[in-house]
Amino acid sequence: MKQLTTGDSFKGFINSLKVNGNLGNMDDQELYNYIFEIFLGDIVAYFSPYTLDKLESEGIIDNDIYNISKNIRKELFEMINGPQWNIKSVKTSEKWSNIFYALEKLNILIHQKWSEEEIAYLKTLK
Repeated sequence: MKQLTTGDSFKGFINSLKVNGNLGNMDDQELYNYIFEIFLGDIVAYFSPYTLDKLESEGIIDNDIYNISKNIRKELFEMINGPQWNIKSVKTSEKWSNIFYALEKLNILIHQKWSEEEIAYLKTLK
């Protein structure tokens, strides 16, 4: 199995921040597939301690971005199979809203730290 480069890890991390803007237009099955398969898979992969440590050690993310990312992953993992682990909660709960808000905040922090050109370059790192 091929190990992800730093650029691949950053690209996946960045893509994980962009929650599908059409969540409100999805039917329950589409939303379920997106949140519990695609979105959660991205968080597991790109918000893992290994990936976050790699990005932080390379100076791509700072301590604030690292900690917010770690907390998002922790909150999601604590919710697994709990009372808010369902589509209705994704649509209405404050906990899910807070997760989506934190992802938006991370996106803002990344874009404050790096320009679009720099982000494009960082995605190519080996």
